[in-house]
Amino acid sequence: MRKLAVRASRLLSLLLHLQVRGQLTGPELAARLSVSERTVQRDVEALVAAGIPVRSVRGPAGGYALPGGYRTRLTGLGAAEAQALAFLGLSGAAEALGLSEQLDTAQHKLWAALSGDAREHADRSAQRFHLDPVRWYGSAEPTPALAAVAEAVWLDRRLRLRYAARGGKAGERTVDPLGLVLAAGDWYLVARRDGARRTYRISRVLAAQALDEPVARPAGYDLAADWAEARSQLESRHELVTVTLLADPAVLPGLRRVVAVSGQHLIDVAAVEPVRLEVPFEGLTWAASALLGLGAGVEVLAPAALRDRVAAESRAIAERYR
Repeated sequence: MRKLAVRASRLLSLLLHLQVRGQLTGPELAARLSVSERTVQRDVEALVAAGIPVRSVRGPAGGYALPGGYRTRLTGLGAAEAQALAFLGLSGAAEALGLSEQLDTAQHKLWAALSGDAREHADRSAQRFHLDPVRWYGSAEPTPALAAVAEAVWLDRRLRLRYAARGGKAGERTVDPLGLVLAAGDWYLVARRDGARRTYRISRVLAAQALDEPVARPAGYDLAADWAEARSQLESRHELVTVTLLADPAVLPGLRRVVAVSGQHLIDVAAVEPVRLEVPFEGLTWAASALLGLGAGVEVLAPAALRDRVAAESRAIAERYR
């Protein structure tokens, strides 16, 4: 489903580039769409098969062009529908933001633009692939303030938050919202406060009020790149400790989820025999808690301080349930 959504978005972009520019070469389209020239050629073939009169122009100044005056029906998308297109393949996210109806309408308009083999391929893909970004064994966190935050993000308005920090103390913050991110099923606000980037977990936002003060977005701001940097900084914030383990195959998927990101590639979840591993954890406290949760399927070999800590906790648990 995600692959279909990405291609549908790219086909629309290709079509609109030609509609605006009149004619572009294959290399120009490839650069604008961040794909290969061969992908551009296949996409043009798909558009032609759908009945859109894209023509190839030969010669040094050739490329692809639309007949003069041609206008695609896709430009009939309303503002709300266009806003919802970002959530193709993410119906749950669209519903959380109150955009499910607009997304459904936009998808139908995209489907209506296809014909013949193109529509058949789209239907087959939708029937065979589905994207589910929510983690296993969990329900979505309550986010009663999400709609208010999203409105401030969309309107570029300063936002006053009542926010519960990790320690449980709630306080007010006034921020310049820049974007919302859905990561592993949880919503986060990326914002600027006192000139620095801040991230706020939406489930911790107790109340949100958009102020009548505009937010000046930085020129060329890239939300995806900003989020990637924020995530990288968060993941590298802790001092890592290397732990030597003996692990049964059954616990390897769970073990991979709790080690530090830099060590996840060291764990082969398809192993069929017990394995000895040296993997990083974000401190001894987290290592002890996480490894106790994996039960007898994992044994700490080193460092000795962690082995002693896990052994003491295990004895205390056994004594409590004796």
